[in-house]
Amino acid sequence: MIINDHIYPILIKIFYQKLSIIDTSSNLVIKPSEAKIIKQIFTSFLQGQSTGHIAKQLNTQQIQTQRGHHWWSSTIINILRNINYTGDMLCQKTYRDDQYHRHFNQGELAQYLIEDHHKGIINHHDFNQVQDRLKQVAQERHIESGNHKYQQHYLFTGKLICDYCGSAFKRQTRPNKTCWACQKHLHSAKLCPVRAIPEEWIQNAFCNMMNKLTFSKKFLMLPLVQQLRDNLINDPAGKLSQFAKQIKENDDKAETLNKLLQAGLIDQSLYINQTAELEQSTYQIQQRIKQINSNHTDDANNLEDFRELLRWCQQGQLLTRFDPKLFQTYVRSVKILNQYEITFQLKCGLNLEEHLAKKAMVNEHFYRDIIHQRFNEPIKQAEYLYSTIKSEVDLIG
Repeated sequence: MIINDHIYPILIKIFYQKLSIIDTSSNLVIKPSEAKIIKQIFTSFLQGQSTGHIAKQLNTQQIQTQRGHHWWSSTIINILRNINYTGDMLCQKTYRDDQYHRHFNQGELAQYLIEDHHKGIINHHDFNQVQDRLKQVAQERHIESGNHKYQQHYLFTGKLICDYCGSAFKRQTRPNKTCWACQKHLHSAKLCPVRAIPEEWIQNAFCNMMNKLTFSKKFLMLPLVQQLRDNLINDPAGKLSQFAKQIKENDDKAETLNKLLQAGLIDQSLYINQTAELEQSTYQIQQRIKQINSNHTDDANNLEDFRELLRWCQQGQLLTRFDPKLFQTYVRSVKILNQYEITFQLKCGLNLEEHLAKKAMVNEHFYRDIIHQRFNEPIKQAEYLYSTIKSEVDLIG
């Protein structure tokens, strides 16, 4: 909502945590020494410098924040997002709930923009360019916007969960590699014995899983999708019809009991007992109907997720390197069982266990290699291959 300062003069009574603008007698004025720093931050960012590098430069120059603290990347980002440096005033960025806890305003309350409220430091063109670059950087780093309390800075952040203690895994940068470690294990190995895992191993495990699903699409994915579709079409409708019939029978019995009571053919106590039993039966049936409808919705969602996964598998593409977009599309979370085994929990409902390896192992010879490992003699290999022709011919190629 855009307003002017004549209508809402009280809105200019704002406390600033940022540099360069101060409030004196309800008039915002610029502090030239600090405005220079603001311009330097915007210029450096538009020239391609990262927010972390800008913060490091300011700390190296021994320039402190308004509160006398060191600069951090998050401090730079907050300054770059502050529209007040353009001369406009955005009010009600935060609000307090009934318990007086402060929250960032994500649309819960109206915000008010006062245009040309005070003299600006940054022009609107540069400010808009900065916002575009911030969005671009966020997309590249998989940062979820709109959540000020927690931001997902990396693809695996919040998705890797320790099966032993339930803690989330934290990203660590080590010499020549990136690892993910259980947060409790980082505090003490006594709290959790699960050790750190190289990021590359997790990526390779994902490639193996997707390649396995591609190889086994006709033996695993197609029958599964067909079964889900049949369950969705046939079973719920039949059960719902049966339950509806039972409810109708209970209603008829209740009506008969009422007529018998009115005619004086049964006493009040028998009527109450019989009616209570019928009401309890009807309630239980209604609960089962609600459960079926809930499962029906879940099955429909799962079916669509399975179809999407099957469509990708049917393309026949083999992953030779990790694809972040595919991971985001199909994986809900990853359970870390130990240092060598993990379970991918897919959005479609599948939980697929994988062994961690230094490189992707699954290729066009994967299933034949398994047969070779199982049977040492060529004759035994041929006999097994022959036995699978009818049922698994598409699987082994």
